[in-house]
Amino acid sequence: MDNSNHPLEMTEIKKHVIAVILDNEFGALARIVELFSARGYNIETLTVAPISRDKKLSRITITTYGTDKTIDLICKLLKRIVPVHHAAELTRSEGYIERELALVQIIADEETRENAIQALEKYRANVVDIEGDSLVFEVIGTSQIIEEVLEKLSNFGLATISRTGIAAGFKGKKRLDQI
Repeated sequence: MDNSNHPLEMTEIKKHVIAVILDNEFGALARIVELFSARGYNIETLTVAPISRDKKLSRITITTYGTDKTIDLICKLLKRIVPVHHAAELTRSEGYIERELALVQIIADEETRENAIQALEKYRANVVDIEGDSLVFEVIGTSQIIEEVLEKLSNFGLATISRTGIAAGFKGKKRLDQI
């Protein structure tokens, strides 16, 4: 059953992921951020990187919270910004994938560090640095997985966190530049 027009669906505030392909030019990112800021929408995460060999195109992935109606408006407004080629929400599609990278440091005694390593065995977590009482993990997964790992490590001397924000895309043959 399709609930896309259900009244609660339209007014429920939830996480949305928006992908944008645009020209990699001076001020383009500032215009995207200004669109959100001018309308009072918060950007939860933002990742940007060139995607073409000549570095003329970039892809931005934005995580924000809002209603379906708000996100529809944001996507329409994004498409009106001159350097934007494509903009679409990814989270409404069932064929959506996301990954994030976090570097997480704990500072603790040897026994606590060993216990932290064991606590993360079920996750995609690798030790990337050990120096003195410091241990740094590289963790890859969905935002939810990263949050779970951070919760677990809070009991093991969690010291610093560095997160990339998410990279996201469609599963299968669906492509952003064909929407």
